[in-house]
Amino acid sequence: MRRASHKTPALGARSLTALLLAGSAGGVFAQEILETPPDGSSLTATISERFEVNDNYRLDDPSPGTTYFADTRIGIDYLRQTDTQILTFGLDTGLRALWEADEDFEFVLASPSTGDFTYQNEWANGTFDAAFSYRQRQVEYTVDTDPTIPDVDPDDLDELTGDSRELRYDADVGVIWGTATRSSYELRFIGTQIDYTDEDPEQVARTTLRGQGAWNLQLNPVLASTITADYLTYSADNLAETELDRTQVGAGVIYTPTEVLTLGGGLNYAWRERTELDQATGDRETTQDDEGAGINANFRYALPDVVILGNGEWTTAAPDSRFFGSLRAAYTLPRGRVAGRIFQNYTGTSGGGNEARVTGLGLDYVHNINRVSSFELDLSYAIQVDVEDEDDPDIERMQVTATYSRELTSSISADMGYSYRTRDEDPESASSNAVFFQIAKAFDTLR
Repeated sequence: MRRASHKTPALGARSLTALLLAGSAGGVFAQEILETPPDGSSLTATISERFEVNDNYRLDDPSPGTTYFADTRIGIDYLRQTDTQILTFGLDTGLRALWEADEDFEFVLASPSTGDFTYQNEWANGTFDAAFSYRQRQVEYTVDTDPTIPDVDPDDLDELTGDSRELRYDADVGVIWGTATRSSYELRFIGTQIDYTDEDPEQVARTTLRGQGAWNLQLNPVLASTITADYLTYSADNLAETELDRTQVGAGVIYTPTEVLTLGGGLNYAWRERTELDQATGDRETTQDDEGAGINANFRYALPDVVILGNGEWTTAAPDSRFFGSLRAAYTLPRGRVAGRIFQNYTGTSGGGNEARVTGLGLDYVHNINRVSSFELDLSYAIQVDVEDEDDPDIERMQVTATYSRELTSSISADMGYSYRTRDEDPESASSNAVFFQIAKAFDTLR
């Protein structure tokens, strides 16, 4: 029961071939666990009010005291679907009345504020899809407590302070030709840009651009082959003006023995180069130049009540061999549901632009007490390791949230709960306790 919270879907690969390319099952997972809406259009507007008391709002060490805030939010969700097209639009924003410990009372933009747009069009022999999203939030990081919404490129766990706000833009556009033939072709572009409203050397703006291509050939009813190409470029606005380029080609197979099971795997070879600005001479120099082979695998198991997706890749095209991937599952219970994920990925950090490994897990359990009330428990944990600077301390984050929800009427819902967060970054260690109450009213139209 989260009518008051619009969630932006993760931007991920939308085909099995793209799973081999991107090493992510995000888009497919979301499609499997959500029911297909009927043809027509719907518009939902949600107005909510949330009150929270938090004894360590920014996870400082030591805590400066208790913070109070109230969020007044509005969420808008639009869906239009026909036999061949799907169009969605979402917006979630509001105003926060904030009385922070040792600070003056102020009104600020609610955090996070998000917007997203998606479009998909299918024709007799092809598919086009596009997704764009925007997110603005305060620089302090809060662990994502919803394990059913995976991050293709996970946010880093650096603790940033100040009044700056982080701006994130995501785009994912792809097209497939030849879906009705044995031979098909795919192209996809994925982009992410992260910026900050204030200039601060500890807040590093960064951009990731990725282009993917594939040729798929159906060898027989259960076996297909795929040849893939993948190019990624990353740039960070740090003092060294770090740039990273990675090119990869590969070949693999996709085995589908039944409608509920799909297995995939392949081999690849990659070239990776990192360049930085020499502060003494002002010239760019290559600081890393690696190439090597890799192996990847993925699987999908989908029944009406359970969905399990897994993918992973091991590569030698890096200073040290590395593994990244994820495992996700969702299971429908007689009176609720449970979903979970574990993942490991690499990302550029906001606190310096270095490359870091982020490993995490999430668990979400919902129990329907009766027709109008439910209990939900969210657990998330993540650890970040800087793979470039061994002296940089590891960062650990954990969050547990318990929520009781009740439908007061057909359009009004209420939530109350407790949240516990921790942050460990030697020599600092901080935790927070928060209680909250939220009430929301939804206005629905369907045509």
